[in-house]
Amino acid sequence: MLAKKITSFLLCAALLGSVPVAMAEEDYATRGDVAAMLLSAADDYNPAVQKTDIIKGYEDGQLHEERSVTRAEALVMLKRAFGELPQPTGHNARVAIPMESFTDIPEWAKTELSGVFQAGIVAGTAPGVFSPNQNVTKDQMELFIDRVFSLYGTNLKDDFYAAVNKDKLNSLEIKPGRTISGTLYDLNDKSTENVDAIIKEIIGGTYEAGSKEQKIADFYKNITDMESRNKAGIAPIQPYLDLVDSAKTTKDLINVQNTLSQEMYITPYMGFNLSVDLKDSTKYMPVFYTFSPSLPKDTYQNGTETQKNSYINYLKNLLVLGGEPEDNAAAMAQKCYDMEAEIAASMMNTEDGNNVDKIYNVFTMQEIKDMFPNVDIDAVFEASGLSKADSFVIFDVERTKAFAGIFSDKNTETLKAWAKISLLSGWGGALNQEFIDAADKFNQEFMGTAGSYSPEERAAMTLQSTMPDYIGEIYAEKYFTEEAKQDVEKMVQDIISVYRKRIENLTWMSGATKERALKKLDTMGIKIGYPDKWETYLDGAEIRSAADGGSYFANMLEIAAAQREYTLSLQNKPVDKTQWIMYPFTVNACYSATQNDITFPAAILQAPMYDVNASYEQNLGGIGYIIAHEITHAFDNNGAKFDENGNAADWWTEEDYAAFQKLCDKMVSFYDAQEGVPGIPMNGTLTLSENVADQGAAACITEIAAGLDNPDFKTLYTSMANCWASTASREYCQFASQADVHSTEKLRVNRVVVNLDEFYEVFDIDENDGMWVALENRVKIW
Repeated sequence: MLAKKITSFLLCAALLGSVPVAMAEEDYATRGDVAAMLLSAADDYNPAVQKTDIIKGYEDGQLHEERSVTRAEALVMLKRAFGELPQPTGHNARVAIPMESFTDIPEWAKTELSGVFQAGIVAGTAPGVFSPNQNVTKDQMELFIDRVFSLYGTNLKDDFYAAVNKDKLNSLEIKPGRTISGTLYDLNDKSTENVDAIIKEIIGGTYEAGSKEQKIADFYKNITDMESRNKAGIAPIQPYLDLVDSAKTTKDLINVQNTLSQEMYITPYMGFNLSVDLKDSTKYMPVFYTFSPSLPKDTYQNGTETQKNSYINYLKNLLVLGGEPEDNAAAMAQKCYDMEAEIAASMMNTEDGNNVDKIYNVFTMQEIKDMFPNVDIDAVFEASGLSKADSFVIFDVERTKAFAGIFSDKNTETLKAWAKISLLSGWGGALNQEFIDAADKFNQEFMGTAGSYSPEERAAMTLQSTMPDYIGEIYAEKYFTEEAKQDVEKMVQDIISVYRKRIENLTWMSGATKERALKKLDTMGIKIGYPDKWETYLDGAEIRSAADGGSYFANMLEIAAAQREYTLSLQNKPVDKTQWIMYPFTVNACYSATQNDITFPAAILQAPMYDVNASYEQNLGGIGYIIAHEITHAFDNNGAKFDENGNAADWWTEEDYAAFQKLCDKMVSFYDAQEGVPGIPMNGTLTLSENVADQGAAACITEIAAGLDNPDFKTLYTSMANCWASTASREYCQFASQADVHSTEKLRVNRVVVNLDEFYEVFDIDENDGMWVALENRVKIW
């Protein structure tokens, strides 16, 4: 997937979406090691520096290069080597490690090293702990140096991403309410502006009842009528809050949930739904799901106190808005958080969420009943509206078992509080301004955002999420041309053709497996711009104006009801693989394992990602890279477990799959603990699938460019790096490292191009440069 997305679509890979590392004792750096490293690193920034400037002698007149170096001493040597460090600006200032976060900086260092700390490059060994007297390791020293390279951003041989994007990284601003800004992400704002223009054209007209224009216009007016929404307050959901209060036991709570499921379309505790059958993608399978913690697993275990406290405070604020006294709400919020944290300890790791071997777990109805002996599972199933089924899939078995252990009468009060939170968080956005303000406050504290979206932006985004088919159809007609669609389709075919040759030339894969891989490639579906047909459940929703008794809340209920009826209608129908899982106004792209197809919505097919007036290499480094990325997802560690028909199946020889696993393990190590932001290391296992796709894409477009007359590799790689130029708050980067399967944008450039021989040649990079990676350490899979 292309953009940063915290929420995920099952088995759909898209392009858009600090824990200290333990070191072996032998990795500690000596004084001589540090001096040599700094002398080599600083030569382009402080050309006159000499070894004797960096390392000073002792009273005995000796340098004692064999002795170890403390972290504080290493930074003194770094200061001597580089001289006065630049003050961080723009993106560097936004993600800098704050000096005030450390409580153990010696008095002498506060003066001697003030410039180094103010540069924001000094990470601690634990929260609030600098550990000045701990010996520095070679890896830690390399991180200090890499952070300095990024701070300067003047030498593409040391930090390619920072250098080619220097001006943009210094000038990027994050608009109110956003968590991230950059070349690619700002296209979201452009798409929202286009949607807003569509809406403004529509709302002034008169339309036939039931037409998409009538529904858009009346619903938009409902959304923006804050006076009526504020006047109504929580009255629309008050009867359901009272219903929750009336419960005395978990049996009562199940009855409450069944009412909420049928009338409010939420299930706080457990329920049944449909998903594409991962073993037979032509049909739908019923699934059983239970309560899932709202935050990523790692946040409960390793998150910052600011993250945890801001979330608990948000839960408290929701309960207060629902009528709970402040003190009682605070206690209930803490208990709910504790319940989430307990369940999170049992849930699968984030990186396993798309691993079919771990999420395809078949249970009978009786086995589910045995897991929840005190729950009327038959009543829960009846409330779902599904027809009788013999078996069900549970995606996360251990999490389900953990919740089963909690769902008992002794936890009734906590479970009641969670039902209220589910109701208030699920429907609060359709109520009054106070819920919007509470959500904004949470985002500001948790993600480090500033301000909030304007009412017009929020209304346009709401329409995009609630009426995506209607908005998407109009967007495609207005903002995308058939010429662009055909041009991109041709580029896709060109890339697939080269990808075919690359598979044929693999040295680690046998002919038998290659044949199946090529078959999967040749049968891959391609979706460009917009769907060929426009069908939507929205046609079954009656949207009424305020004059006809409609409101934002009432119309949201109408849409939810239509969506539920549509979902239920799918149970006994074959899966329609022509359906899109993204919309034309979406700035993203994806590969679907169960459909074995790639999707590129209209909104991403525009400058700077794609420009009919740009050079071939520039477009190849933009949209071409994205296309190759999505194709590679068919063969990443998750996609590789699905065949050409979109079914989970083993199409590998045992030897080939073992070879593939070794390469994946090497890829994990290649990214593990790498930094895109100072002091926030990447998890190579969490980001494996996206890293495989990035590496495969870069190798593919490089080969395409190599086939051109006089290929312009500089433009190719610069275009690729420019597309990923972005900035975000440090808080958001911390959260993304726990939750996002994508590496940071910087690593999606720097850690990718270093595996390409052409990159070293065109920019004349050697072992003395920061971007150098020894040949034996480079990683190539596809």
